[in-house]
Amino acid sequence: MSWWVWVLLTLVAFGLGMGSILYFQKTHPPDRRTADRRQADRRVAQHALPAGMADRRVADRRSGVDRRKGKPLWQLATVVVSAVFLSIVGVVAYAESQVASIFVGQSPELINSGWAACDVPITWSTDTSRLGAADAKIAVDQLTGDLQKWGDVSGLTFQYVGEVPVVYDDTNYVVTSDVHPSDRHLYLAFLTDAESSLLDTRTVGFASPTKVWMDAKEITEGSVVLSIDYVKKINAKKQSALYLHELGHALGLGHGTSQENVMYYLVDQNNTLSPGDIEGIRNLIKACKNNS
Repeated sequence: MSWWVWVLLTLVAFGLGMGSILYFQKTHPPDRRTADRRQADRRVAQHALPAGMADRRVADRRSGVDRRKGKPLWQLATVVVSAVFLSIVGVVAYAESQVASIFVGQSPELINSGWAACDVPITWSTDTSRLGAADAKIAVDQLTGDLQKWGDVSGLTFQYVGEVPVVYDDTNYVVTSDVHPSDRHLYLAFLTDAESSLLDTRTVGFASPTKVWMDAKEITEGSVVLSIDYVKKINAKKQSALYLHELGHALGLGHGTSQENVMYYLVDQNNTLSPGDIEGIRNLIKACKNNS
């Protein structure tokens, strides 16, 4: 369930709880003549009411329930407890949706490494040599838009520098090149499933940071590999979902725990960044040491 639904339910429950409190106070004013009313009830019971009726009314007052006015205390307690429960569950659900660093569980010394938000943009390139010209243009246009989504929420800026041939290493699953367009760069490549031992019908892309300054925990290079076999048979929305997900890994994010996350480990057609995705990437961004 989306975080805003929990917030809405919590507010509704809290409103019901407060309304019940006000209603209960209005219909149950302080009664300083309880003893007098009980005495009157006994007199009425002796002369007018059927046997047992007065006893029931007295018992009602003693147990805190007035059948003529207001609601029982247990109903008020239920509403208040519900509001508290929804608040707790909402906070827990939102916290669990946060997306952590890709280095969690792998390289503890690199946890929370991220890119720096500098005036000079991060450059990125593609190797679409295995795609046709039309498919390559579609891919670049979609990747441009998806990088912009990450940039809009993180403060990072990106600049496409065109085609750069890459070499894929199937032992560490990254693409590299002798061409280095800038000091901060993302290499993206489209490979066939036969070219990588990782790519198959279930793994349709993979990515990671490839260079990190350990002292500053600043990522300066990333690698993204995408399956041609998969990309060619899916629609634009699913392509966007895949690109956003793998770009998130290259930017330093691991897998999310909520299906609302673009970074959820199962990639389908979610191409909208969730609050967890946004909070995750913002937590990784570093201050720029040199904007020149």
